[in-house]
Amino acid sequence: MSDFESKNLAAIRAALDQHNESCPVPANAILLNPVDHGLIGWEELWGLPVLADDRVPTKRVRIQCDGSAFGIEEEVAEAVSREMPVEVPVVVPVGPGEEDMPEFPNDPVELPPERD
Repeated sequence: MSDFESKNLAAIRAALDQHNESCPVPANAILLNPVDHGLIGWEELWGLPVLADDRVPTKRVRIQCDGSAFGIEEEVAEAVSREMPVEVPVVVPVGPGEEDMPEFPNDPVELPPERD
């Protein structure tokens, strides 16, 4: 096995291990860019098919599972990173009800005269 193949094999294994640790859905394929797939030439690794896929950038690997959806990761990351307006509830103090209000006499109150 060449140094090129061993480095790629180690990178693919690390990607597969990371997927298995973080995703509850088991992997069903290893996807490589067609150029990389042609250079490596592996058809299967660890019981998973190794497939060429144009959507995978060169020098990258993608672990495919039934929970995967191309492009959705970027959309989710963008949505999570967007600042959402903070909604603060408005608290309106409530005064005493009519039954709690003090009673005032109906007679008019005379105010003292103004001083100059």
